[in-house]
Amino acid sequence: MRVALEVRPDGIAWAVAPASPAQQVGFAECPPARRAEVLAALVSEQGWSAALADLVLPLEQYQVFQMERPAGVEDGELADALKWKLRDLLEFSPADAISDVFPFPSDAARGRGELVNVVAARKSLLGELVRLLQQSGLKPGRIDIAELALRNLVARLDPDNKGAALVHLRENYGQMIICRGQTLYLSRRLDVSSSGLRDAARQESVVQALALEMQRSLDYYESQMGQVPPAHIRLVAKDSVLPLASMLSSYLAAEVSNLDWLALGVDAAVDSRCLPAWSAGLPLAGEVGK
Repeated sequence: MRVALEVRPDGIAWAVAPASPAQQVGFAECPPARRAEVLAALVSEQGWSAALADLVLPLEQYQVFQMERPAGVEDGELADALKWKLRDLLEFSPADAISDVFPFPSDAARGRGELVNVVAARKSLLGELVRLLQQSGLKPGRIDIAELALRNLVARLDPDNKGAALVHLRENYGQMIICRGQTLYLSRRLDVSSSGLRDAARQESVVQALALEMQRSLDYYESQMGQVPPAHIRLVAKDSVLPLASMLSSYLAAEVSNLDWLALGVDAAVDSRCLPAWSAGLPLAGEVGK
């Protein structure tokens, strides 16, 4: 058994991998001080003892930078070779940084040389999360980041390799992902809050601001990355009562619609709070399992 966990300030999102229509997902609300207690209870209740546990980091727990790939450096040495360049970019001490790399699409570099994405996170935070897993009876597995987890889902929306976009709205921010096939091209944080969308007095202005950020992301994808923007954006949001997709469509060149879970073989919508954890368990084409 393998479990994906996203440990957040407001609780722990979990999903059993590989992801399946059975929707073995859940969200346990708890403050940071009760994480160990709540996770230990989950391990006992769900029968996860000694299971492999992958961590999915939310946006606020890491940073991603595009950097030119040094010539002659092997893939396994890239993270160390580029680490020194992070010193002036990080929001935390470079001494507390741990980094890794993932590919940047070559056809989107637009004359900037061969680029790679460099991910940096706090070593102290990751150590704390790994200890949390171990103390709860889990075996630490991989460490994933939100956009690469969501990439696994977006790849399934783009069987023709023409490009697909997803907007995932959380309580205090959103995230827009654009992929072509299995390749992540763009990830953007969207400044939007669920409370603003629920407030009748502010709702229209909040929707307009969200639509503007989404359109700017599409424009960047086209002008700076040289790609044809997707004509359709899928939306996953907690509040299904609000006709948000149609409200956004009226301000955007692209059509916006709620994610069609049935088309993915899922009978009911996955709890939006668990979407990155659930998506982390989706195998990409050609993978037997994750």
